[in-house]
Amino acid sequence: HSRAMWAEFVIDLTVHSLCRSLVRGATAFGGLPRQWLFDNPKVVVLERVGSAVRFHPTLLALCADMRVEPKLCAVRMPQHKGKVERAIRYLRDRFLAGRSITSVEDGNRHLARFIDEIAHTRPHPTIAQRSVGDVFTDERSRLLSLPNPLPATDRIEPVQVDAQAFVRLDTNRYSVPTDHAGHVRTLVADDRMVRVVHGETVIAEHARSWGRRQVIEDPVHRTALVAERKAARALKGRDRLRAIAPAFDRLVERWSVSGSSLGLRVTHSIKLLDLYGDDVFAAAVADLDARGLADVGVLAIACEQYRKDRRRPVPVELVLPAHLDDADVVPHDLGTYDE
Repeated sequence: HSRAMWAEFVIDLTVHSLCRSLVRGATAFGGLPRQWLFDNPKVVVLERVGSAVRFHPTLLALCADMRVEPKLCAVRMPQHKGKVERAIRYLRDRFLAGRSITSVEDGNRHLARFIDEIAHTRPHPTIAQRSVGDVFTDERSRLLSLPNPLPATDRIEPVQVDAQAFVRLDTNRYSVPTDHAGHVRTLVADDRMVRVVHGETVIAEHARSWGRRQVIEDPVHRTALVAERKAARALKGRDRLRAIAPAFDRLVERWSVSGSSLGLRVTHSIKLLDLYGDDVFAAAVADLDARGLADVGVLAIACEQYRKDRRRPVPVELVLPAHLDDADVVPHDLGTYDE
């Protein structure tokens, strides 16, 4: 009746985006009409046969919470939404024409100012001597009151945290604390923020990215992940050596007393194990333990001696270039290679 309008720029055209805009529009008007008139896109209508309509359940739930009846335009009947089409043309001709929009936030800021200062101050098309804003002031008292609190429009769904402590939304990956890796948590997302929730606790929060195949991570999460991976590699190497040579624990104790680098000596021991095999390495470790020795160089000499005694072939170590060393790599979607 008043021709008052509200609009906003959005990036995605999902049902959650539509519901967010409907709630924001109702808040801007300060009330609700009895009906919401929709066109027939898939985010509104899942199926339609004549007058039989199956609305999207998320949109239908919002209409129930807001106490508004959803209504559809007839298919291929443009006269059913003539006022809407004229309002869209008005925005295209008066606002968008010749204007550069640099971001969604910038566009919405200028659009809200245009509606308030220009669109609502224009003369009403059928009521002489009155502006659209004046007529809307009278119309506002006839609107339904807003529910309190307003219904939530966030996208909420269970999500699997992968082994690298990331969750996936669309094509992007968001980090969470490493102690949640491998578990199912709850994803709560709107057009601005992405949150990961465990029970009532928010365990991670990120600004939502609208790029494709982006990795968004908190430096704290990343530091903890790298530290845990390094510790896991060290413990895994020691477990392997201990399983093959039970006396290896006593060598580690002697290294700890001497103050030498445990990581470097364990790495050297793993290389000797790979070169000489399980039985030769186990015999060499047992020999060093019996003699009260712990030097890695002596361990290498003992391995070579036992190899000769057992007439094994000379081991050959493959030295790879520096650029082929192991690196901390975050797995990514292999579909990028297809593109």
